[in-house]
Amino acid sequence: MKTSVIVNPRAGNGRTEKIWPNIEFALKQSIGSFQTEQTSCQGDAILLTRHALESGATRIVAIGGDGHLNEVLNGFIENDVQLNSQATLSFVMTGTGCDFQRSLGVSGKWESAVEKLKDAQVRQIDVGKVSYTAPEKTQQIRYFINIASFGLSGAADHYIDNSSLGKYFGGTILYLWATIKTVFTHPNQTIRYRIDDGPQKEIRTRLALLANGRYFGGGMHAAPEAELDDGLLDLLMLKEISLVKFLWHLPKIYMGTHLKLPVVYFQKVRKFTALSSEQVILDIDGESPGTLEATFEILPRILKLQI
Repeated sequence: MKTSVIVNPRAGNGRTEKIWPNIEFALKQSIGSFQTEQTSCQGDAILLTRHALESGATRIVAIGGDGHLNEVLNGFIENDVQLNSQATLSFVMTGTGCDFQRSLGVSGKWESAVEKLKDAQVRQIDVGKVSYTAPEKTQQIRYFINIASFGLSGAADHYIDNSSLGKYFGGTILYLWATIKTVFTHPNQTIRYRIDDGPQKEIRTRLALLANGRYFGGGMHAAPEAELDDGLLDLLMLKEISLVKFLWHLPKIYMGTHLKLPVVYFQKVRKFTALSSEQVILDIDGESPGTLEATFEILPRILKLQI
């Protein structure tokens, strides 16, 4: 088995670069020899992953945050299939939010995550697909492994990307602060949507998400009923409410007790299309590549995850 490890040294506000020598040593003890590639800019992980697979790698290990894992995923898949049908994807999360691993019960400590890779089992899981509007107004495709959302979450991403607070606070605190700060300026927006090619409907919302995994936003238990291999996305849309009510209900989202609230629309779907006359920002696995109009779909069990 040829293994390639793709590292984002800037993950966790540069923490990954500092601890990489320790991770590298532990990884060799756990999974044996491997080739290492380090990213230097956004988008690098996609290209490095594809090159590794084309060069015969049969196991890719992503070292970084949720956004880095998303890039590796997008190098792993093309035209809705794995580039190498025999290859497996693993990860060790060292970023700020590290949300996806929570759905799999993987420890937040990198030492435990590395040790677990020694006896990791292969599991076929679903992958989400978003066809969205890029900043230059072209239609682009992005795959996601965890959660895609729009509205407040996209605006919070933008705040985090431009904030210096990440140097001082961990993922949960940083994301909670970004959410609270952003909600004071982010309004309810009018969205026209269609579920599974059904009739078009309209809603005013601050936040909507389509979940493959269960957690996002630095630990919010946003989709407590989501399953990684059920062939469905969990759709949640927050109905129009006041700022005071939103802040009142926010702790329930962290605890995963919000699904039965009257202000939450919840349904399992295979396809969801949304558009708006307003600028509605996307959040795809913690990254913000564009805006609505967008179509979200599920690709059942197309990814071999070894974790």
